[in-house]
Amino acid sequence: MKILITGGSGTIGSYLLRELKKRGHTLSCYSRTPPIEDHADWLQGDITCFDQLKAACAGHEAIVHLAAVPGPGRAAPAQLMHLNLIGTVNALEAAVATGTGKFVFASSGAATGFSFQHRPIVPHYLPIDEDHPCDPQDEYGLSKLLGELTCQRYSAAHGLQTICLRLNHNWYLDRAGAQIAVNSGWAKGLTVEALWHQRYRKAVEDPEGDWPRPGPPPPRNLLWAVTDVRDAVQAFHLALDNTRIKHDVFQINAADTCSTLETPSLIERYFPRVPRKKKLEGHATLVAHDRATQLLGYRPRYTWRHSDFKKWLAGNDRQ
Repeated sequence: MKILITGGSGTIGSYLLRELKKRGHTLSCYSRTPPIEDHADWLQGDITCFDQLKAACAGHEAIVHLAAVPGPGRAAPAQLMHLNLIGTVNALEAAVATGTGKFVFASSGAATGFSFQHRPIVPHYLPIDEDHPCDPQDEYGLSKLLGELTCQRYSAAHGLQTICLRLNHNWYLDRAGAQIAVNSGWAKGLTVEALWHQRYRKAVEDPEGDWPRPGPPPPRNLLWAVTDVRDAVQAFHLALDNTRIKHDVFQINAADTCSTLETPSLIERYFPRVPRKKKLEGHATLVAHDRATQLLGYRPRYTWRHSDFKKWLAGNDRQ
């Protein structure tokens, strides 16, 4: 398949380019900076420039739309909303204009509101799923939720196949994958050890996270959900291979949480009155990926508990 990837020079984009190339796809990377490895033709451009993007999309069978400001605080709110939302509209318009029939959108669990919380949110039920009401509290989550709705509109209006993947905290848990991450995107310049220490160790050891305001803290962002990037790539593979779904939104994450506390203890501590839709034992995730399993065939294969990161963490704990 001939695939255009916007933002392919970013952190997850660099990893995805490598894995899609292994599967024999012909790839183009549309981005402002070149990818770190030679897995794709580089088409320099900006997603806010429709004519450039339309020209780049011509001749491709699918678009994977990754390009975005990757979180709140990385740009002024108006700039973030413009790039993330108008960039998505431009990519969808370019797909329609060039007859590119498949569009895979990199959304985020932040669309639910259970990330970057300004006030604690209590779930209506656990585990949350794609039908749970969304209440984003920041411009990044809002941009992703609006991007999902925009994809739905283009599917209804133009017959474009749109699959939205709500990626929940991509972690680079194998050393080789982490090395790719620190050579590109927002992680560029870090060492693997610095990435693991700054991003992952605190999430594992501190169940509440940073909370500088008065009052009780919210639980860890995204209800302790985490995704090994190798499982995220699996989801992209499945979305690109799928020919049946017209439009849908899927939560993508591991089968377990990032917390060392078992899930029943987390629920008793934070959500004792919240109804449970199914029995949750051990470290079972509080963010369900059942829809992705049923409709895409997604089955998470990796956990941080058995990873290069965990070996590194155990070694540092002994020091």
